[in-house]
Amino acid sequence: MTNFLKEEEKEGYKVKYKKNTFSKSIKISLKSENEILVTLPKFCPFKTAKEFLNLNFDKIKKFEFKTNAFDKNIKTKFDTLNIIESNKLLTEVKKGIVNFYYPNNADFNDKKIQTELKKAYLKALEIEARSYFPFRLKFLADKYGFKYNKLAIKNQKTRFGSCSFINNINLNINLMKYDFDIIDYVIIHELVHTKIKNHSAAFWHEVEKYCPDYRILRKRLKAN
Repeated sequence: MTNFLKEEEKEGYKVKYKKNTFSKSIKISLKSENEILVTLPKFCPFKTAKEFLNLNFDKIKKFEFKTNAFDKNIKTKFDTLNIIESNKLLTEVKKGIVNFYYPNNADFNDKKIQTELKKAYLKALEIEARSYFPFRLKFLADKYGFKYNKLAIKNQKTRFGSCSFINNINLNINLMKYDFDIIDYVIIHELVHTKIKNHSAAFWHEVEKYCPDYRILRKRLKAN
């Protein structure tokens, strides 16, 4: 679980400090042209993280923020997104298909086009997630004998899945960007949480019973 500890302004940058249970060292990343994220281990003092930022601040100011531009060949798992050259900039959804139209005389990397395409892409991911996740969750739950309450599907920035105290499961639409075996790992992870509400050794032993390669899959998930 992650929590923002503090936000502050520093020389025109918004700085956010966040603790992460899985972090082993302090990491600094540039999230936008004027936003810095400092991630620190769970028991690392805030003062230490701030000192680390100050020591490296001159280097950070030299960082160039790079956006992940979409190209015209971007695909979703079930080809729910169509990118169509046209005389207009428009997104429409028909029968579960997202059609994204862009002007044929415009620069495809233009900020406005890229912003609208990102929205269309996320809509396509949501459509696919709402079709695939309920089916796959039920299949794996039935296969391994798990019981859960409700499923919620959301667009989240920090968590791929969660399981509440009353066994409501939440899955992130951005999982649709990953391979099917990684999606299965996240689903199994949350299903095991219906029985074990922590990340103890017993929890991981249970995950391994149903997903023997979970360590490899977890690394692949975190690497992206």
